[in-house]
Order: sequence, then structure tokens, then C-alpha cells
Amino acid sequence: MSRRNLKFRLKDPMVLILFCLLVFLTSGMTMKACEKKEIIRYRVELDAAYGGDNPGLTGIINEADVNEKVINALEDLMVQDERFIVYRTHTAGSGASVLESAEKIKKDKPDLVLSIHAAYSPSSSQSGTRLYPSLEGSAKTPSLKFAQEIFDEFEKEEDWAVSVNRLYYLQQAEGTVAVVIRDYTDDFNEEDGNVTWTLLMKTDVPCVIAEQFFISSQADINRWDNEEGYRLIAEKYYSAFCDYFGIEEMEFENPGETAETQGQE
Repeated sequence: MSRRNLKFRLKDPMVLILFCLLVFLTSGMTMKACEKKEIIRYRVELDAAYGGDNPGLTGIINEADVNEKVINALEDLMVQDERFIVYRTHTAGSGASVLESAEKIKKDKPDLVLSIHAAYSPSSSQSGTRLYPSLEGSAKTPSLKFAQEIFDEFEKEEDWAVSVNRLYYLQQAEGTVAVVIRDYTDDFNEEDGNVTWTLLMKTDVPCVIAEQFFISSQADINRWDNEEGYRLIAEKYYSAFCDYFGIEEMEFENPGETAETQGQE
């Protein structure tokens, strides 16, 4: 078609409208393609403490079993959200020492780490979730922010205690070591000691350690150690991750059915 004929046809109002519509649709498709390419992906690392031949703390049930069930449920949920790249410090069914987990974290370079433990007390009435963010360095402020997001999620549970804490190992005169747990807002005292969770000391990325519930409490076990309980725990952590990164949660009809393992060695 000659330029003259094209110019003539464009003077036709209907042709001009169709031409503009084509340009608009093409531009829209291009913008959509660009938006798809610009998805920000957040790197998160999940740590199920102990595992393998190491049961961790032993109570009515074993700590390592709780840790793995929480991380498995959370990984199943998070891998369905393409905005997250999910790593684990060790594969499901295996174990890792805290130093091995720390080395894996250094290798993966995640934006945020969640390490799951369980708690034990000689008193069967002690209950709840205890959170421990990083204490110092560049990871301190973001770790505390993530701990607060987790706190907010579990605080929604009726009749459930949740706290953000500091933990220290304090050397005693007789050679033993005492564990000191205090509220995170308490003033730091030198006599408390400065040795805390090894994972927090050996990593320099934002990390929160969570003692999920007490394996010495039958009430805690009855409440959480079941399929529905672990699903709810996973949903709360997923919400906390989304809130931390400032993104909206996605809804999954059948969490876990399409889960794939990412970031494994």
C-alpha cells in the first residue's frame, strides 16, 4: 500500500479508531509482559533444628519431629508463591548441626531466616511460643521487625502466650551453665553474659529463632501437634513473611498439593 493510500485510509474515522485500539492493546500487552518480568523475589531460608539421628530436646514428643513438621508445612505453602525463593538448611528427613546450618545460610545468602525449635520445661504447665531475634549488628533491627510480625500473628490465638526474648548462656562458678531468658525490652546487663544462640552468633543475616511450643506440655501438644495445627502454624509464618516484606498474601485452595522443593543442595 502506498503512503498516499495509507494516509487516505487513516482519514476514515472508523479506520482511525481501529488503529488507535490496536495500538492501545499492543501497548497493554507489552506493559503486562514487563510487569511479569519485574516480579521481586525474596530469598528465605527455613531451618528445622536437629533432625536425623539427633532428636533435640525430648519430652512427651521429640523436638526434632516438631521442628520438621513445622518447616515441611511452611515450605509446602511458601513454594506456591512465586515471589519467594525458599531454601532449607538441610533436606527433609535429614539432620544438621547448628554449624552446618550456619554454613548453609552463608552459602545461600537469604534475605531472612526462620529457625524452628521446641521448648521444654520441668513444669508441665509452662506453655506458649518464645521468639528470639538477633541481638546485635546489622541484623538486629530487621530481625526484631520479623519477630514482631510473628508475635502479632500468634497473639491473635485465644489463650496463647507469645513473647519476644533475649537468651544468654551464663557461666556459673561451679562450672555449670545457666540459661537466662529475659524479655527483649529489658535492659542488657553485662552479668547476663554475651553468649546466645549459636545460629544467631554465626550468621549475619536477619534471623529469628522460634521455640514453637512446649514438648513437656500435653496441652500444647494436643493443640498444635496435628495436621490442622501445623497447617495453622504455617499460615501464620507465611503471613509474617508477607507482612515483613510488605506484600499481600496469596490464597491457596489446597496448600501443599503442588509443593516443590527449592534451594536444596
